[in-house]
Amino acid sequence: MAKNIINQWDPDFLDKSLIFSDLKVLLKETRWSDWPGCQGLLALLDEPIILSSSLPLDMKAQDDTLPFPEMGYEERVYKKGIVSTREQNWHDLFNAFIWLLFPKTKVLLNDLHMQELKKQPGKKRTPARDAITHIDESGIIIASSDTTLLDSLKNHQWQEVFVHSRGLWLTEGLTDDLQKASQDSQQMGAFVFGHGMYEKAFKPFVGFTGKAYCIEVDQNFYRHDKMTQYRVLDQLLCDDIKHKNALCDSSSLSPLPILGIPGWSKDNESAEFYDNKHYFRAKK
Repeated sequence: MAKNIINQWDPDFLDKSLIFSDLKVLLKETRWSDWPGCQGLLALLDEPIILSSSLPLDMKAQDDTLPFPEMGYEERVYKKGIVSTREQNWHDLFNAFIWLLFPKTKVLLNDLHMQELKKQPGKKRTPARDAITHIDESGIIIASSDTTLLDSLKNHQWQEVFVHSRGLWLTEGLTDDLQKASQDSQQMGAFVFGHGMYEKAFKPFVGFTGKAYCIEVDQNFYRHDKMTQYRVLDQLLCDDIKHKNALCDSSSLSPLPILGIPGWSKDNESAEFYDNKHYFRAKK
């Protein structure tokens, strides 16, 4: 993001991008006139998030008052339950939102970070820590009941996934009746996991790319309300990563042109948008 807006609050930020639509569900009717601070963010929780230490998740301002300053970020979360948060910073605000939407998976990633730090202390990352960082910063979870579509996305068959199968995605901005009909037929959707993706969505550009993590859901998944989808997906994602050891390296993550996702950009309403081979690249 441009430096001049890093610490500038915008009460209408949810309307800056179609990519923020799910955050409107999380925030409900909440409208902050200024930065919410750690307590404002924790107030969004319906129930505490319990970490591996059995402590409830807490958020503390990353300033001179931060407890246990001798600890690194991951160690402080793991041992003390504290997510250090810059209180006037979009990147950290979005990270907090992901903690609220994917608590089980975020706890797991913290555990995995600590396991890897025991193997290789210091700043140099293992392949697993690289993968964990990639999904944490740039991850987009693609959930579908059609494994053929998931395979097509992994193989960069963009025309098949985004153009020919467009009707299987839920498109935002429809009338209530059309929205319900679209929801009943939906078989594929995208969910932001990497908080850096929300930050970049303020100023989207052709070339805006994330890391897709594909996961299979049942055929009734998209008939649930949005917050139920997140709860189900959080558990599925956590189990998938854990049982498949899926983040031992970055092979489970594939490049994803963010602006190609139906409903996330007005530009992609035209099929010609997908003809840009520099953005929608073939798989090497």
